[in-house]
Amino acid sequence: MKRLLTLLSALVLSVSSSVWAQEAMPFLNAPSVLGGASPNAREVEGLFWWVIGLSVIVLIVVVAFLGAAIVRGIRERNISEEPPQIHGNVVLEVTWTVIPLLILAFLLVLTVNSIYRLSGYAAPEEALEVNVYGQQFWWEFQYPESGVITANELVVPVGQPVKLNLRSRDVMHSFWLPQFAGKTDLVPGNHRVQWFTPDEEGLFYGQCAELCGDSHANMRLRIVALAPEEYAQWEQAANMPAEVSSEQLVQQGSQLFISKGCVNCHAVQGVNTYNRVGPDLSHIGSRTSIGAGILANNHDNMVRWLRYTNVVKPGVRMPNLGLSQEEAEAITTYLSELTLPNVDMAAMIGEDALEDIDFQQAQVLGGNE
Repeated sequence: MKRLLTLLSALVLSVSSSVWAQEAMPFLNAPSVLGGASPNAREVEGLFWWVIGLSVIVLIVVVAFLGAAIVRGIRERNISEEPPQIHGNVVLEVTWTVIPLLILAFLLVLTVNSIYRLSGYAAPEEALEVNVYGQQFWWEFQYPESGVITANELVVPVGQPVKLNLRSRDVMHSFWLPQFAGKTDLVPGNHRVQWFTPDEEGLFYGQCAELCGDSHANMRLRIVALAPEEYAQWEQAANMPAEVSSEQLVQQGSQLFISKGCVNCHAVQGVNTYNRVGPDLSHIGSRTSIGAGILANNHDNMVRWLRYTNVVKPGVRMPNLGLSQEEAEAITTYLSELTLPNVDMAAMIGEDALEDIDFQQAQVLGGNE
């Protein structure tokens, strides 16, 4: 009895603490199905609460009957007579069979209705289409209407439906933006579809939700939801090459980017547009993160990423180029200049939303410098 009450208390505390953490400490940015930022996500959240609520009711009823039986047994334990032997009760058996069936049928109706309306193929015709490609261990986003290609940060306009065409380039992945839509598996050779309509501006977090290799847990992503006019500015700027200064260290980094072979895997507008074995770096300086969402995009983290890539992200296909500290500093300075022309993404997103806990930094610092 005590164990069951402890379990029930832990369940209530875990759910309530999740809600509190999401509200009181938004800087944690943990993917959560609570606090949806689209009607689709709120419908999934509603299903979650229906299941939890009915499960708690069933648990309370079962514990109550069990507790009553235990108390009665304790009170009557000194009775010398054998208690009445009951071999069956048709009414009770029908009751405890029918009630669970009715509960399951109710949840089935809710779930099937939601699956039908949230199906990717139910996306409105006016939806913005984005082709999403998952690979070990990062995400590529292609906007076919505008020709924009970016990586690891999905930028969308608030108020407009977004249709995602999901594919995998290697193994099975699962695309999960918990505050916008449910999980959708990316099966090699198959085309899957997901859609949602963002109705809140801000920076949100997502995650690969299917074990896909050494750095599955490090295959993260971020979604940037902008006001329509800000999204239009971003889209226009994303089709323009970055304006790189003539400063000596920047030019040195640009030359090293080519001579060290970075250009063979990464596309940069104005340098090359076809090599995309790795993420497109045309405007890497304007992104909030590097390494597919595991590190905040700042100078120190970029240097560490360039020098100790496989330590930061085990199993990553980016080779260790043996860069010296000075070479990594120069390339980092060049990459930081690859920003969106005339667009300040930090101002659009908001400084508060950019607060981040860098979970990987301690790991990178340990024994590598």
